[in-house]
Amino acid sequence: MKKFFKNILEDYIKFPLHIMSHPIIAYTEFKEEKKAKMSVAIVMLILASIVSMLQYVYTGPVLNVNDPTKFNSISTIIYTMCPVIILSVANWSVTTLMNGKGKMGEIFKMGCYSYFPVIICGIIGVIASNFVTEDEAMLVTLVYIIGYALMAYMIFMGLVCLHEYGIFKTFATVFVTLVATCVIAFVALLIFDLSQQIYGFLYSLYNEIVTRFF
Repeated sequence: MKKFFKNILEDYIKFPLHIMSHPIIAYTEFKEEKKAKMSVAIVMLILASIVSMLQYVYTGPVLNVNDPTKFNSISTIIYTMCPVIILSVANWSVTTLMNGKGKMGEIFKMGCYSYFPVIICGIIGVIASNFVTEDEAMLVTLVYIIGYALMAYMIFMGLVCLHEYGIFKTFATVFVTLVATCVIAFVALLIFDLSQQIYGFLYSLYNEIVTRFF
């Protein structure tokens, strides 16, 4: 049991903190020594989804503008998980053409690990939001901003180290990756819309047949 909790502390707390404080060294270990684990990455993604749900429902009344009756856990999970998956595919597609050294699995794990500050700041923000006044609400917002700023920092440094790029080339690939992400999202929405229309047509046809013959 002691070893189990030691491994949890090492994998879920110490190593992500190591990435934030010493990104060059940590991402070298991440890539060369295989210190990043896919199981940990997936748990990080699940935790990020759970924190998003907690923020929607349990954020204090001063900051919570959400309607609890419209809460949809599936939508929250999709909005949390899909960006990492789509960005991983887009970045791998782009960097493959630009001599990037990172593999898709490494990019995905890096994106998931980067949720660590968002998870921590999200939990702190939800708890603090239930005790702050309107004048103090900006402090909670600042906590959320810090979480996402640290996430962006971890992703950027991860791209630099995994692909072995310079700063300017990393900025260029980030821009192209965002363009590729928009293209992928647009195609995905078209496919989704088309599938909805096909489903609606088949369902109407089924109802028509049942009504006429049965």
